[in-house]
Amino acid sequence: MKINGKSELQERLAAEYALGTLRGAARTRFQLWMREDASTALAVARWEARLAPMAAAVAAVAPPARVWRAIRQRIGQAGAPRRGLWESLAFWRNLGLAASGMAAALLAAIVLIAPQPPRPAPAQVVLRLPQTVPSGEMAASYLAVLSDPKTQKPIIVVSAGRSSTDLWVKTLDPSIHVADRSLELWALPAGQAPKSLGLVTAAEKMAAIKLVAAADRSLADVPMLAVSLEPRGGSPTGAPTGPVLFSGPCVKYW
Repeated sequence: MKINGKSELQERLAAEYALGTLRGAARTRFQLWMREDASTALAVARWEARLAPMAAAVAAVAPPARVWRAIRQRIGQAGAPRRGLWESLAFWRNLGLAASGMAAALLAAIVLIAPQPPRPAPAQVVLRLPQTVPSGEMAASYLAVLSDPKTQKPIIVVSAGRSSTDLWVKTLDPSIHVADRSLELWALPAGQAPKSLGLVTAAEKMAAIKLVAAADRSLADVPMLAVSLEPRGGSPTGAPTGPVLFSGPCVKYW
């Protein structure tokens, strides 16, 4: 069954997908339609934008200490840093497969950022780029949405103007930060070793990371960004040492 041209069915399935009630084989099949049909991905993005204020209204609950102890044990905090993941062929293969699913999250960010014609709708979450944007269009930028590979939930939004040396980072879920550890943002150039872009801070608002060169030089050949969990202050080796938590495609928006 296809849903092209069936707007009512498309909207119903998009709403169920955004709510998380679409499960099993039906959810897998719908994710395939999202990758093949931009209108389906945009329908999901609209529903996620409508539901976001409801999620934001839920009070945060501090996890018990045993949860953090279990996390530290699983990531091997007490022992030597685990290595080899970034050189693993299986890791890069799985990361490439996940990128197609993350494209839907990227579409959601573009829908939220780009100016929309006035229309009655529930309050939406709007990501504002710290740039001067001419009326009716978004400035030429590099844009990435980093997601949890297990849930495909967007976690971090990264953007930079083409000629800017400021890389703007917005954390959508503050609970990702772990006490006494740091989240480090990495550029993953094709066929090259990961390059550190800086640390993802726990700032409530959008925070800037200084690039060593303008975005057109720093990100032009970077198809993916990723975030790893590192010792406090960042990787001591200049290369990723901890597990990969989030990743996503880095695209040119112009």
